[in-house]
Amino acid sequence: MKQSTQAFDPNITYQKRPNNAEHIKLFVSPYQYIQGKGVINEIGEYISLCVSGSVGILITPGRERALGTVLEKSLGSVGLSSIKTIFQGESSLLEVERVIACFQKPGMPINVIIGVGGGKCLDTARMAASKLNIPVVTVPTTASTDAPTAAHSVVYDEDGVFDRVEFSTISPLLVLVDLDIVANAPPRYLIAGMGDAYSTYFEARCCMENPDALTARGARPTMAALAIARQCRDVLLEYGVEALQELKSGCIGSAFSRIVEANILLSGIGFESGGLAGAHAVAQGLTVCRDLHKNCLHGELVAIGVMSQLIMEKRMEDAKDTAIFFRAVGLPLHLEQLGFDPIKRNAELDEIVRRSLEVPFMKYEPFEVTHNLLKSAIIEAGLLGKGKL
Repeated sequence: MKQSTQAFDPNITYQKRPNNAEHIKLFVSPYQYIQGKGVINEIGEYISLCVSGSVGILITPGRERALGTVLEKSLGSVGLSSIKTIFQGESSLLEVERVIACFQKPGMPINVIIGVGGGKCLDTARMAASKLNIPVVTVPTTASTDAPTAAHSVVYDEDGVFDRVEFSTISPLLVLVDLDIVANAPPRYLIAGMGDAYSTYFEARCCMENPDALTARGARPTMAALAIARQCRDVLLEYGVEALQELKSGCIGSAFSRIVEANILLSGIGFESGGLAGAHAVAQGLTVCRDLHKNCLHGELVAIGVMSQLIMEKRMEDAKDTAIFFRAVGLPLHLEQLGFDPIKRNAELDEIVRRSLEVPFMKYEPFEVTHNLLKSAIIEAGLLGKGKL
């Protein structure tokens, strides 16, 4: 097991233009995606089809209490031994190094890492696996983000502020989504996942229409990614409210299953192969505000970003339709719903705008995004959300 010390940058590879032609197109997806009720009990058999030897498990404290024994039993039933460590809460480089140290036990090389938990836990597992040059399996315990399918991870500093993105050379070996597990999470997580997923089409469309836009891996978006992103939006609009009703009634059905797939798989493939733009740039910029980062889920911040992007692009009909959907499922429409008054906290809003402009994918909007333009869009989006436009 040789640890990789040099950060991988796919842009070096995929931004090359063979024969000085146009940028290549690239479609990225996990090797396998499995979704269903009770599938966590079969994880050992699924992994054994691809990997043998020892497994490293990175798991959040709550999931360890609920699922630790289930994982060990399933892995052991097919002859897979395991080492376990508890996720410490932040997807920082220090946490990645701690996890690597836990899994580098003499005489017991790890052949795959399983991450079990929320997005930050999965990102940490992915980064550790990448540095150890082994595959990763992601087991999301909520449907709140599309992080489980990605081949890159978001790095935060020790204070929880967005730092940068780290890339893996390959996508996850397996994404395993147990519907019983994600249904046990509070409805807020499913709602936040819809906020994250809803941005996918609008950002992919922006990148497709801007000939200078590239995906995070340095290639042009594919038509397949845009089609998946559009399907993601359509599923959310058709089944979002019904899925929440199923969840709150305690009787999950086809609507819930469809929304989980949209939040994780359709959104994950759609953003990674379709590209990101203003919505996620604003969401990352919002993390500079400590209380927003501490108290809000990623998809709730992305919802603010979607509204701001559509206002910047002057797509008012899309913005109004978005406001209707967000209101129906309970996503935030303006910052005051998140406890942030942009008028009273004007200096902090300026810092949010400044940090948003530094996020690389903001440049994929088809026009120059200035400080004043973005600040005005955030404020105007808030007014639309309040029904004052």
